[in-house]
Parts: sequence; C-alpha cells; structure tokens
Amino acid sequence: MSETTGHHRLERALSPLEVMLLTLSALSPALSVFVGGNAVLHLAGTGAALGFILGGLIAALFALLFAELASGKAGAGGTYAGLNAFLGPRWTFPYVMVRLVIVFPMTAFISLGFGTFVHDLVPAISANLGALLAIAAAAGVAVLQVKRGSQVIAVFLLIEALALAVLTWVALTHGVRSLGEVLANPVVLGKDGALAAVEPGMMALGVVSGASMASGASWATYFAENMDDARRRIGRVVAWAGLIAALTIAVPVVLVVLAIDNVPAVLAHPAPMAEFLRRSAGPTTATLVSIGVAAAVFNAVIAAIMGLSRQLFAIARDGVFPAWIGEPLARLHPRYRSPAWAVLALSLLGALCLLLGERRLLLIISGEFAEYFLISAAILLARRGTGPAAHFRAALHPLLPLGGIAMGMVILLANWNDTETARLSMLFLLGVFVTAFIWHEARIRQGRPAVVLKGSDIDD
Repeated sequence: MSETTGHHRLERALSPLEVMLLTLSALSPALSVFVGGNAVLHLAGTGAALGFILGGLIAALFALLFAELASGKAGAGGTYAGLNAFLGPRWTFPYVMVRLVIVFPMTAFISLGFGTFVHDLVPAISANLGALLAIAAAAGVAVLQVKRGSQVIAVFLLIEALALAVLTWVALTHGVRSLGEVLANPVVLGKDGALAAVEPGMMALGVVSGASMASGASWATYFAENMDDARRRIGRVVAWAGLIAALTIAVPVVLVVLAIDNVPAVLAHPAPMAEFLRRSAGPTTATLVSIGVAAAVFNAVIAAIMGLSRQLFAIARDGVFPAWIGEPLARLHPRYRSPAWAVLALSLLGALCLLLGERRLLLIISGEFAEYFLISAAILLARRGTGPAAHFRAALHPLLPLGGIAMGMVILLANWNDTETARLSMLFLLGVFVTAFIWHEARIRQGRPAVVLKGSDIDD
C-alpha cells in the first residue's frame, strides 16, 4: 500500500486559484466572523478588535511555516507529509493517530454549525437533522470530480463574500468610536451587567482565539495532489491564503467593534454580530445576511469533507489501516477520480459522531496543540538541510519557528487554564499521541519496520 499506483493517483485538475477558493471555503471567513466573532466578543468584549488584529497577524505569519513545510513535501496527507519528510515516522505516526481521532468529530462539529444556523432560521428543523442533511449534500458534491466540486464551492463562496461585504459596509458607515480608543480601553460585560476593563488573561485568550479563527491556510495542502507542479506552487497558495484570511476576518470584526452603538446591549446578546446588524441595518438585512452565513457554513462543510477525505485517503494509501479497511479507502472513483470510499467513510462516521453532542465533540477536537511544536521543529531541521529542499522559504528565520514554539506554549497554557473543556481535550489527545509513540517505538525495538508515511504521490 505504500507504493502509489495509477489506481491511487488523484487527478491533477486544479489551478492555484481553485485551490485558494477551496482553502478559503474550508476556513470560512464568514463562519469565523459571525460565530468566532461572537465568542471573542463575549470573552473579551471590545478587546475583540485587538484579539483579531494580533490574532490575524499571528495566523498570517504562521501560515508561512505551513507554506514552507508543504513546499518541502506536498501531498493529500496535508501537514503530515511534510512532517514525515523532516521529522520521520517516529514523530509523524503519533500525529497521524491524533488526526484519525479528530477528523470524524471535526466533520460532525462543522456540520453541526450549519445545523444550528438552519434551526435558528427554521425552528422546525432540529440542529442534528440540519447537520445530517448538510453531510449528505456535501458528500454528494465531494465525491464529484474535484474541478466540478471547486466550481460548486465558488458559487457558495461568492454568497459568503456578499454577506461579509454587507456587514463590513454597515459597520464602516456606522462608526461611533476610534480605533485608538478601543485599543487603549477595551471593555467587557461583567457578571453584574456593567462594563469593566478587560483583564490581561482574558485579553490573551482573545488573541489566541483570534489567531485560531484566522487560521486554516493549511487546508490548501490537502488539495496539493490535485494541482499540477504542486511542490513549486503550493507554498505561495498557502502563504496568500493566510494573508487573505487574516484580512477578511479581522477587518469586519474590528469595524463592527468601532460601530457598536450600545455596547452593553450588543455584548449581552447571544449573537452580538447579528444583533449589531439588526440594530444598525434592520431585521430584514440581518436575516438575509444570516442566510448568507448559513450558505457559507454549508460551503465549509463541503470543503472540509473534500479536504479531510483526501487526508483519510492518504493515510489508507500509506498502509496505516489493516488491508480490509485500507484497500477500499485508498481506491478512487473510476469516473470522477475522487476518494469516494474515503468520502463515504468520513461522512458516515461523522454523522454518527453527531450523537456525541456539541460539548463532547468540542472536548475531542479543541485541545490540539502539538502541531505548532512539530511544524516549528520540522522547519528548523529543514533549514539545516535535513530532508527535501523547500521551494518556498519563510522570512524571519529562525524567529518564526521559534515563535511557533512559543505559540504552542501559549496554547498549551490557555488549554490548561480552561478546566471545563480544553484541558480535558488536550489531555485526551496527548494520551493518544503518547500511546501511539510508545506503540511505534515498541514496534521498532521488536525489529519490525517503521510505518511508511509518505502522505503523497508527488515525487521529490
């Protein structure tokens, strides 16, 4: 299974622009603004402006690390193809096992976001039913030829862009305070309903959350094998995706903070972004934008299933699963050349994960922190000549990978301080990582070969 044959070779059909559109659809700026923006406004109040400015900058800079890693070794396996090229299977295999634990709940969680939007718009449709419908429809698109799928996604991305444009225009034309005022004196709604200064710890969490919301440029790597001359071109796609995402996510949130007319009333609302639109542009505009956001979330479900199914396909192709599981998952549709069985498995298991409920899904997926450490270590080794040469090199070396390690520490501490969700998730995923590491080491000491992890069918 470790050798790629024509039966396991994805179609080279996408241009860099089409990969960019798929990437932006997966990370979904509208979802980050309307859902992530709500969360950060509740967490850090008007400090959300600083959180998204600094968080967007961090995400754009760290996208350069993903870009360099991908250009060293690009493949449908996403990040793990580059990690294996520079760190080897000892550290990559545990990461792959963590990914296998995450991909199915992640599919469920993203689709549940769509289901929640649909339920708010049409209360007769439950969130779980909406999520199931989203998975089924998205899987139908994901199994198509990749170019056809990218065309469908482009239509929904246009709707998403219109929703963001409306929000940005409304905020731009209703400004009531200066950026300097907001940055100098951020306030949050206290438990007593009064405004209070944002504490440094909450502001730090706001920045981490802003970075998380603006991240996602690495989605491009899942589609690398569908792009011609990927090793030379994928780095620039990832880097530009990181910058575009940071700007399209940070700018609307900052402008909204500057334009909120009644800070206590908006911050007290369960959905501050929608409440701002309702107060500033009227209920009709708010409803139309909400429909646009629902389309954007559905678009994210399509792109996520397309991307994650390719990673599942690559893992199966590398022989990680037993043959009776791996062989079907590594097959391509005879007509569409898409990983159809991987799409089906991801969709079915993702749908089953809906039974876990939102909180348990969040417990599983929210504590991933090792990626920053691993990618930063891989880039530091790559610059020393370990592994294949990268066609894209990030600036500010070695400050960026060292900053990645520092960011990993910040995320680790932030997760540890969140005793209700992130700490439990982090400990669970850390347990998966350590268990996989010990199993792999025991296998090697028994004289058995290391697991082959190419994550790619692209020749070096």
